Amino acid sequence: MTVQDTVSAQPGLDPKSAKNHSAPSVTEAATPAITVFQSLDELESLRPAWKELCRHCAADLDFLKSIIAKRPTFVRPHVITYSTAGSPLAILVGRIEQRPWRIWLKCKEHGSEPVSVLIVPEGGVLDGGSTVACKQLITEVMNNLRRGEFDVAMFGGLKKGTPLYDAVLTIPPLLCRDHGLMHVTQWLGHLPGTLDEFLRRISSAHRSIFRKKQRKLEAAHPGHIHFRSFTQPSEVEELGTAAAQVAQQTYQYRRGGSYRSSAEGKAFLDLAARNQWLRAYMLYVDKRPIAFWIGTLYRDTMRLDTTGYVQEFKEYDPGIILFLHMVSDLCKQGVKQLDFGIGESIYKSRFGDEKLETSTGCIFAPTIKGVALMTLRCLRYSFENTSRRAASHFGFDHPLRRFWRALPAALRMKQGVEVTLACMLVIISGTWQGWLKWPEGTLIAAVLCLITSMGIVRKAPETPPPKS
Repeated sequence: MTVQDTVSAQPGLDPKSAKNHSAPSVTEAATPAITVFQSLDELESLRPAWKELCRHCAADLDFLKSIIAKRPTFVRPHVITYSTAGSPLAILVGRIEQRPWRIWLKCKEHGSEPVSVLIVPEGGVLDGGSTVACKQLITEVMNNLRRGEFDVAMFGGLKKGTPLYDAVLTIPPLLCRDHGLMHVTQWLGHLPGTLDEFLRRISSAHRSIFRKKQRKLEAAHPGHIHFRSFTQPSEVEELGTAAAQVAQQTYQYRRGGSYRSSAEGKAFLDLAARNQWLRAYMLYVDKRPIAFWIGTLYRDTMRLDTTGYVQEFKEYDPGIILFLHMVSDLCKQGVKQLDFGIGESIYKSRFGDEKLETSTGCIFAPTIKGVALMTLRCLRYSFENTSRRAASHFGFDHPLRRFWRALPAALRMKQGVEVTLACMLVIISGTWQGWLKWPEGTLIAAVLCLITSMGIVRKAPETPPPKS
């Protein structure tokens, strides 16, 4: 166990200026102090305060010790507390992992030198919204980076306008900040007492459409429509089998998402069921599972982790039918809020009533390696941000998103590389031969790039090649 007790350093000061105390006196105990825990065993002493402050299952102590600690990339926990009189006021829940640094279009990392990363998950700063606590915790993270304890600190689920967001972007020096921040949408939906009240936030026309589709499904399969919920540890095996059966027929599965049967996934479902977090729902037709929602109920918020439905029943919208059944059940349980997760979807904007901007922010070590990682990340996300804004401005974002989702991950990477190389070849050729300098040269280059890209996209097979 390595425990480091220090009087909290002011933002921007060198960590060596902070005094070390192995046994604080009674007088010093009232002074705000920073303590770093680097052992799983020692974290148990924080359980009461951790449980009181934690609001997200990704930052839960049991999740860290039962699931995260078993990953091959896991090195050790790195938990920082900000406390007074021996009582933690704020906790930064972090873990150090050795992982490849994703730079560009790679889907899998092969041969990359691993980078030591401090990962702070969404909800991983348990501070109750305290500005002072956030500044002190981020200052300590910066001090750790200066000491070379890790190369990058990565903060997930940063919400724009919060004290943590401001601290991550302002406290580190200029060359250590994240200049390639990409914001994504996160929708929340507040739940009233009944399903009827929840449905009032959508138009009467849409309510009528959903009811007609459910009646149509019931008419097509009279007496064979069945809903079921899963919450108990004894039901996890059956849930995993049914969800995997449905997930394999979804477009998310082809992209590498949706539910996948794995040892870690099953372990998480077991953990969620044992801690009474698990809330999973399944829709059956003729005893065949056709749609599922799997989520975790933590405190009073239901987080929707994964979903899917069988494409054969697409005309009935089975996902929405099951979603409304789930909402009805959650309202009866007194759940206050739905967290739809990050990303834009029609159902999220339709049923959500609060839109947030979130991002993953990084702080880099003040070393040559850290600055190099910052530069590469900035270049990558600056390009992606510019492309997204251009597609949104010209109205291409939704068609491109639908097309991109329809492709498997390996094919998306291959086509992305081919399109990029083709466009670069056109630009290099035009520069070398000189015609790009003509007034109409830019237009010619743009047309050639568009035609080449369309040709690459059109030659793509409709289904991925079978695995050897």
